[in-house]
Amino acid sequence: MSEPDTFGLSAVQTLSSVADPHRVPSFGGFWHAWRALVSGCEPRLTPTREPDPSDATGTHTFTSIRDVRIGCTLCEPKGPVRAGVVALHGYGTPEPLGREPARWSALTSRGVGVLAIRVRGYPGSQLDCGDLTTLDDHRGGWITRGLSSTEEGVDGALDWIVGAAAGDTANAVRALRDHLGAVPIYLHGESLGGALAVVAAAQSEPEWKPDRLSPGLVTLGDWNWRLQHTCGGSGGEIARLLVHHAARAGELTDRLRLLDTARHAAAISMPVLCKIALRDDVVPAPTQAAVYNAFGTDPGRKWRFVTPFGHFEGGLHNARRHLMFDRALADFFDPSREPEDSMSKWEDLLITGDPPTESTPESGGQPSLFGESLDAADSALCAVYKRIGRTLDDLPYTEEFDTLFAEVGGQTPREVFRRLHNMRKAGKLPKLGKAEGSPIKLDPHEETALADLVVQYAGSLGQRDRLLYTPDFDQIVEKLNASTGRSLDHHAVWRLMAKIAK
Repeated sequence: MSEPDTFGLSAVQTLSSVADPHRVPSFGGFWHAWRALVSGCEPRLTPTREPDPSDATGTHTFTSIRDVRIGCTLCEPKGPVRAGVVALHGYGTPEPLGREPARWSALTSRGVGVLAIRVRGYPGSQLDCGDLTTLDDHRGGWITRGLSSTEEGVDGALDWIVGAAAGDTANAVRALRDHLGAVPIYLHGESLGGALAVVAAAQSEPEWKPDRLSPGLVTLGDWNWRLQHTCGGSGGEIARLLVHHAARAGELTDRLRLLDTARHAAAISMPVLCKIALRDDVVPAPTQAAVYNAFGTDPGRKWRFVTPFGHFEGGLHNARRHLMFDRALADFFDPSREPEDSMSKWEDLLITGDPPTESTPESGGQPSLFGESLDAADSALCAVYKRIGRTLDDLPYTEEFDTLFAEVGGQTPREVFRRLHNMRKAGKLPKLGKAEGSPIKLDPHEETALADLVVQYAGSLGQRDRLLYTPDFDQIVEKLNASTGRSLDHHAVWRLMAKIAK
């Protein structure tokens, strides 16, 4: 079996991928209607009374949109429940629900109740809608159900099963929150499950939103890129459907973009632990990275865990990386600790390295982004930063940063800045006094133009850090200069961003 395609990109280029952030015109109306559908449900977990012949091992059900019963298994801790997790499945046929408790023992042992669900049409949730996973005459499976509906406008878009499954996900969060009471609720899924988790977390009403989110190998992202590249999996099924309905390709592509996970990621603000692969052509690796790079969560509260391969076996090292992610996930969902504390021991293992062991200190001696042990890397970076003598807020897009980056190396300039940012939060970064000089003055109209650009690309002024050293930042500089007639460089625009955000 051949290794997944790189699509002509280096690892750094893959990890730096970004997606078109623009909405289709019907975006607002569609999601208003979707929230109305979800709000019309009263999901309550009830013990299974009528077993589903497709998988009779579930322990509970709840009713979701259009009165479809969703099968699930509730994995409960022995002691007090301190948090809950809704766990989703991937695109392939999942294991029976009865096997879920063994899978989640690392979380239930920490006082976390786990609700593993099967979205409509999958085994365990077929009582009211039948089996929706079998291939049709055009080799389209679950992912194509309803996508080619001839209903016009929002009603037709709501016929696509992915929107309904996102509703199942939101209702699962609501049902678990109702069942467990006043404890935090978290959300996890990989591949298709990761996509549903991102969309549901982004579009749910505030009271439904999960408190932490961990998606992996997220699919359904960056359709503008994906439809131009030949891929397998659910993307291949959709590509075949678009060929069959070539006369409606534009309309159906707009439906796809309504649920583009890279677009929805910008609305996410809760802590995020995301797994992405360097190579994967089932869920193309560049589209996974584009979803992560779009997350609106502050840089110090989101973590990217990288594996060599995604939907590909890839050997022992790859398998170990996926197992490491499972361990990091258990720490991330530990309700006794804040995510920043839980993830501190994983900070320098997110890109590469072996897991911490009982005989080895959790951080000492493990490879970091800088190729040294954690302590050595921190010390070296601090030493260069102190010698450079330019404050962190004033550092981006300067010769001093270029010098620092050349000396310490790392994956990308963004990763080095993020490391500095996290070290400052941890109190490890030397204090250097005030920034050099003052930002250039803009008139009120120019400030408004810049603020609008930042919100367009980042989601809010407070999320401006995520723009650093990305093509989006280049676009902002270009558009600001074009609209104002100025010739501002990247550093000047960065300083102005910080000024108007205060």
